[in-house]
Amino acid sequence: MRTVHLYGSMAERFGASFRLEVRSLAEAAQALGCQIPGFRKAIEDGRFRVTCGPTRTRGLRLDESLITFGLPAGDIHIVPVVRGAKNGGLGKIIVGTLIAAATWWAGGPAWAISLGASVALTGASQLLAPKKKAEKEKKSFMFDGADNTAQQGGCVPLIIGTCMVNPVTISAGVTSSDSNGIV
Repeated sequence: MRTVHLYGSMAERFGASFRLEVRSLAEAAQALGCQIPGFRKAIEDGRFRVTCGPTRTRGLRLDESLITFGLPAGDIHIVPVVRGAKNGGLGKIIVGTLIAAATWWAGGPAWAISLGASVALTGASQLLAPKKKAEKEKKSFMFDGADNTAQQGGCVPLIIGTCMVNPVTISAGVTSSDSNGIV
């Protein structure tokens, strides 16, 4: 038996702690998702820092590779991670404009005016830049190694001389056949 502690908005919505017979973080999330309505959706939509140990700041910090593996003895602490606002560079535009205007009005140095203008222009460029849509990629964390995959249309390195680099797999295939027990 171990105690699963929730913090922040998760604790307010679902409760602060639960005693469960679980071996991994995946089992704990599944057990709570089956018992508490809305818990599964909250886990899928949020970002969390998870530790296994005596307190939420001390202990083994769990990342994606340790979700399904058995954990050592100790409580599981699920802490929501605060995310930034989604307004892009609006704050930079406001701050940069205020710096430039206040410096100009007070008769300050020209470098401070240009600093404010550059901060404001950086914010404007962040607002105008297209947002890259995140692709859901299902990775396997059972095998560890160098990430040696190339996307279609990517460049193929041409090496002249001797270099120590990770290989880039251009093409790969698997063939299976029935050998009827004869090797």
